[in-house]
Amino acid sequence: MKSKILLLVVCAAVSLGASYGVAKISKEPTRRSSVVFREVNGSEVQQLASAPKFSLVRQETEAEPKPESGVVPAQSKRATVQPPAGRLAVVADGNSPDPDDIGATAVMFGLFNATNLQDRLVHLSHSCDLKPAERISAADELRRQKVLDQVCKEGVEQFGPFNNLSDYFNCRTQQQAAVENLRDAINDSKKDDPLWIIEAGEPDIIGFALKAADPLKRTFVHVVSHHPANDNAGDFFTWQQVLDFGVQEHQIGDQNVGLKTKIDPWDWLKSHPDNRMRWIRKQFVYAEQDGVVKFQTGRFDCSDAGMVYWWMTGANQGGNKHATAADINKMLNSPDVIVPPAGG
Repeated sequence: MKSKILLLVVCAAVSLGASYGVAKISKEPTRRSSVVFREVNGSEVQQLASAPKFSLVRQETEAEPKPESGVVPAQSKRATVQPPAGRLAVVADGNSPDPDDIGATAVMFGLFNATNLQDRLVHLSHSCDLKPAERISAADELRRQKVLDQVCKEGVEQFGPFNNLSDYFNCRTQQQAAVENLRDAINDSKKDDPLWIIEAGEPDIIGFALKAADPLKRTFVHVVSHHPANDNAGDFFTWQQVLDFGVQEHQIGDQNVGLKTKIDPWDWLKSHPDNRMRWIRKQFVYAEQDGVVKFQTGRFDCSDAGMVYWWMTGANQGGNKHATAADINKMLNSPDVIVPPAGG
C-alpha cells in the first residue's frame, strides 16, 4: 500500500510541475558568458567592464515561440562576428574640414570592445591630412588634432586593453613615427597573418609606409576604402600609386548611406547604463556641433566605422557592407556576440 501511495504522490508532483511550468534542468553543458546578465524581468543588459562574470544555463518551460512574419525573436538577434585572419590598422584624418572621424573613431573603440577583438588592432593614427584644405582654419585644424588625440587616449583607456597597439599617432606632429609604425606592421605580415588597413582619410601615410616596407610583404596587405573622397585626396600619393605597390584593394561602397543619420537613431546612448556608451554620444555631439562645415549639422556620422564593421562581420567573405545605425547598436549591445579564436 505504501508503495502505491508513493507512486501516486510522484505522479501528482510531475503533473503539477508540468502544469505550473517548473523549470527543467538543462542537461547541456553550461555556457559561460562575460557580456550579459539577466535581470529579474528577463531583459538582457550589457555587462559593464567592472561587473562580475556569470555562468548561465538557459531554462525554459516550453518550446521557443515561432516568430511572426518579419519579426525575429530576441534570441536570434545576435551580432555575428567573423573577421578574417590577420591584424588591423586604422589611418584616419579628422583634421580636414569634415569632423566625422571624431564620432567614427569613438564607435570603432566600442566595436573592438564589444567583440573582444582589441588584440587585432596594431596601428592607430589620426590627422592624416598632411596638407589641410583652406576650408579649415589653422586654429580649427589644431583644435581638431587635440580633440582626436583626446579621443584616442580616452578610447584606449576605456575600451582596452589593446595589447598589440604600442601607441597612437598624430600624423601632423608625429608623421615619421606613424609611418614607421605602419611600415613595421606591414613587414610583420605573412600569408596567414595579413594586415588590413582601414583608409579613413587621405592615403599619404599609407603610401609612405608601403614605400618604406619590404616589397615581398606588400602582397599580404589589404587596403579598405569606402569613398573616392579619401582615395583621391592625397597630396603625395595618388590612389593608383598606392595600388601599384601590389596591395589588395577592397572598395565597399559609401558608408554614409547607412551611417550618416539624423540624431534620433542614437538616442539610446543618452541613458545607457554603461558610461562608455554615453562617452561615444559625447563625441558624436562634439562633431555635430563643430561648425567648420554645415553638412554635419543635425547629423551623427560614423561612416568610417562601417569599414571596421564590414571587416568584423566577414570582410571579403560576406562582411556586411550596408551597415546601419541599428546594426551598430545591435553589435555594441549584443549579449550573444559570436567571436572566433584570435587569428582566424
